[in-house]
Amino acid sequence: MNKLILACFMVLLILGISACKKDYPKDIPDWLKDKIKELKKETRRKNGCGMGGCASIHEFSDGSETIYLWDPATYTGTGFIFYDYEGNFLCEKGDYRSGPCGDILELSSFVFIRRIWNETNF
Repeated sequence: MNKLILACFMVLLILGISACKKDYPKDIPDWLKDKIKELKKETRRKNGCGMGGCASIHEFSDGSETIYLWDPATYTGTGFIFYDYEGNFLCEKGDYRSGPCGDILELSSFVFIRRIWNETNF
């Protein structure tokens, strides 16, 4: 009987821990966590990804500076939106691979680090 109770407790503990898991990294800035929470609410409101595809947020770095690219994935003509580490808007561009963006002279000096968040369908 004690083994059954212990096994049930372990299952509940594992389920409880996995229920609290976030779908984005812990080490991102607070403003970006808030942005993802807003985007997740919008995704729930529209029942999944929009007609243009699934939105995503990516991290890029040149070794000394980190920037974030938000791809809203819409057909409305909205380009890729760039923010610096502090959450300041840098620019909106149709091509994220090269050219200037805000204070950044050349985006091609930045390399992809990781995908931070990806919108999903239900």
